[in-house]
Amino acid sequence: MSDSEQPADHEHGSIHSGNQQNVNNNNNNQNNKPIRKPTKASDAPSFIVQTVRSVFGFRKTSLTLFVFLTYAVVFILVSWARQNSLSLPSKEPSILSSSWTDLQVISSKPHPYTSHANDELHDYLLERIKSLSALKSYITYSDDYKNSLSSFYVEQNMWNASEEINILNYFESSNVLAKVEGKDPSLPAILLSAHYDSVPTAYGSTDDGAGVASLLGILEHYATSKSQPLRTIIFNINNNEEFGLYGAQAFFDHPWSQNASFFVNLEGTGTGERAILFRATDYEIVKYYKNARSPFGSSIFQQGFASGLVHSETDYKVYKEHGLRGIDIAFYKPRDLYHTRFDAIQQTSKNALWHMLSNALDVTISLAEDEEISDDAETPAVFFDILGLHIIILPLTSIYVINIVLLVVVPIILFGFAIIIKKREIWDIGFSWIRLPISVLFAGIGAKIISDIIQYINPLVVSRDFTSPLVTVSSTFLFVNYVILTISNHFWPVHDFKLLITLEVFFVLWIALVVATVKENAPSIYTGAYLLTILYGLYSVSVILGLLGIALASPKKERVTDDEDEEVVVVKGHPAHNSFTYDWSLQFLILVPLTFLLSYSSVELILEGLNQTVQESLKSNTLLFQLIFLFSILLTTPLLSFAYKLNSLFAILLIISITVGSLISIFEAPFTTNAPVKLRFAQSIDLDAGSTPIVNVFGREGLIEPFLRDLPSIKSNHEKIKCESLPDGLQTCSYKADRPYLIDGTSKQNDIDSYLSIEVLKKGAESNSSPYSPLTGEIAIKAKDNRACTLTFNSTSFATGKSGKSPIRIITYYNDKPSNSSRWGQEKKALVNVPSGRSQDDQGNEIFKWLPGVDIFQLHKLDWDQEAYHIGLQWIPKWLEDGEEEEPSDSPKNKLGVHVSCYWGEYERESIVDGKGVSKIPAFNELLQYAPNTISWTNRYEGLVKIDKYIEL
Repeated sequence: MSDSEQPADHEHGSIHSGNQQNVNNNNNNQNNKPIRKPTKASDAPSFIVQTVRSVFGFRKTSLTLFVFLTYAVVFILVSWARQNSLSLPSKEPSILSSSWTDLQVISSKPHPYTSHANDELHDYLLERIKSLSALKSYITYSDDYKNSLSSFYVEQNMWNASEEINILNYFESSNVLAKVEGKDPSLPAILLSAHYDSVPTAYGSTDDGAGVASLLGILEHYATSKSQPLRTIIFNINNNEEFGLYGAQAFFDHPWSQNASFFVNLEGTGTGERAILFRATDYEIVKYYKNARSPFGSSIFQQGFASGLVHSETDYKVYKEHGLRGIDIAFYKPRDLYHTRFDAIQQTSKNALWHMLSNALDVTISLAEDEEISDDAETPAVFFDILGLHIIILPLTSIYVINIVLLVVVPIILFGFAIIIKKREIWDIGFSWIRLPISVLFAGIGAKIISDIIQYINPLVVSRDFTSPLVTVSSTFLFVNYVILTISNHFWPVHDFKLLITLEVFFVLWIALVVATVKENAPSIYTGAYLLTILYGLYSVSVILGLLGIALASPKKERVTDDEDEEVVVVKGHPAHNSFTYDWSLQFLILVPLTFLLSYSSVELILEGLNQTVQESLKSNTLLFQLIFLFSILLTTPLLSFAYKLNSLFAILLIISITVGSLISIFEAPFTTNAPVKLRFAQSIDLDAGSTPIVNVFGREGLIEPFLRDLPSIKSNHEKIKCESLPDGLQTCSYKADRPYLIDGTSKQNDIDSYLSIEVLKKGAESNSSPYSPLTGEIAIKAKDNRACTLTFNSTSFATGKSGKSPIRIITYYNDKPSNSSRWGQEKKALVNVPSGRSQDDQGNEIFKWLPGVDIFQLHKLDWDQEAYHIGLQWIPKWLEDGEEEEPSDSPKNKLGVHVSCYWGEYERESIVDGKGVSKIPAFNELLQYAPNTISWTNRYEGLVKIDKYIEL
């Protein structure tokens, strides 16, 4: 039955041929209305009946109470779900205790690949794995450091796939691996992965200390368990993920990789709380996550990665590109503490660690004990959890089929009802349908104005608090709709107005679902639109119920109704029902609580993951306010069907919400100690430009210069600050700062020019017999106490500084130990018949040939005592590449420009210079000490200090 039975004078009116009659507001016609005779006392309903009618009748007070209860219950449930997911067992598991101890050790100091602390952590992890491996004969371990495993490979720019840059990487691995041999070794193995390096500015508790601690906990589970898993499980605790996913790539140079087919990757892009399942290669793999005891995930994040909204990557990318199938689990908030010194043990908890560890263990067990894992790797998955109690996982193809069925069947059903209603002439809406579009238009304009005002005055407030702008914009949208719809229905009443509004929203959802369904059938992964399918389904049920009520109504010519505190009136021309029916409550429960719970959960999840990206670019800032505007409409749309029936108290609360929310959003400080702004630090020294130590601070425009002017060193030395605007709302400010002391030794050994030097061992044009032969050169890059350098190549007119396509075709990395440096510059065998890709010569030197040309060569070595990076280069002369006439031997077109940048990443440990302890990077320590506590710091480059030098061959 429809809510046309309800006793509401404003709910019932007659509309014929577009002419609307005012049945309730014309005082001149009041005496002409038939009035029902008073009910006798003996016929009065009982107290219970009166109570039910009062609470569940379609009255303003009842409806408003239901709305308040809905919001309260949803907020309580979402909060409860968060706390419940993070609860610990009554008795702390032993693997949690030991994993927490491991995490404390991992978090004791920053440990990037470029630090000595990285080696210390490697040794600790190796000893832990050794001790656990000793407990079972079928558990073994492997150390890439000891085995001298290296990788030599070319890749594209992972941050910008459209950029045609070929990057060659040489990486010496210190991954620590363990293997739990399965009872059936012939079955494909499961890979568990986490990285143990941190960025230079962070302690790495959640990125990715918690992942590593979780893997140690899982390994301890199998080391102390009585049962052996069915499948083999490989643990890759890898190194140097932060600046190129190198450790994951190195895994595929390890012999154990040949047996791995599935993976679980553990990551951290926040500082704790719950670990979310946010990516999966396919449905057949992600379905094993159903066994997680505290499921938490959403394929909305998966779509965010696929569409480029999330500007970071994990080892998941490498494993997937190598054909493995698996899932990505990570901490995801808050981003302003991620990669800073606040990524520390104090910011996380055993609860967060247990959430990741226990879920990863459950998934691992379910995968390891399944003898037959489906080989269907092509079907993407749609997944989302329900209050952390259960997770829904469906193949995208099923969502596509469901959408097709709903898009076809529901309109057919509605068309059938339309025929019945039209034939019986029991519902005539005339032009009343125009009210909602007009109302939504003005409400949208009002909400957009409020959103734009907040964005204009306080654009970064959403980094700290996205709730206030969201509440403000949502309240504005709902209030304007309330006013317009209430006034229009007061003067021109519409029979079953809420059903009419529901039908119109349903029509919009139908169009949106058509678009989403087309995209779901496209090659790209479109797994985040499941909410639209659910909303469309709920609106379909509500519309069908409403039309069913009208279609079954008795077409009597007149009836009498009574409404609370109002005169009893007659409405002509519409079906008659009992005065008190409660089908409206069923429609309310379908439309409002369920849709608001699902919508709010998704909206909160998205904004928690993205709100602090506003610190990274103006584009992200604009996107976030666009999302807040759209989410405000999404959250309030289910209430539109009932907005005209809400009482004035609700309107007053909306006005208060708009006022208070606007004031908070406009005047609230965007950054606090607990929600700081993240800036990036780099100290650069160009040895070809005076060797002056220059500090560069990168961040959002307008935030940097004011506090820099208050630094003691700048004020005392009267240093000038040079700020330069960058694209996308960013800015860099630079100033001359105190020099770094990068090594232990004497003052002379710490001379800045001695940190990096390049010895030219062979120049290209000297030893070639033919002018058409490739040119060759050889250099030794001497970088003290260093592990990472990058080479870029200038290949055009070097005098103008212009660059073009790289002419580099072959690069040789000579495996010279310090004792063999006497070999430098000795005549080498000609590089003939070298195959494309990686190869070795008869002396064990690494050779890489890449005919498209190498633009960037990134070097990562482990040996601190190795005197130099010994590099051989072979290139095509510029004139030959361009098909021009031969140039003289001294022509710039025969020369190769090599720009070398080397990085140092330690700052906490002091250097001992002339027997005294001095700060390694005084400029960075000064910022940590004197910058406002509303600022958190991270690195701009692979290290905190970058030293550059340029040569030509």
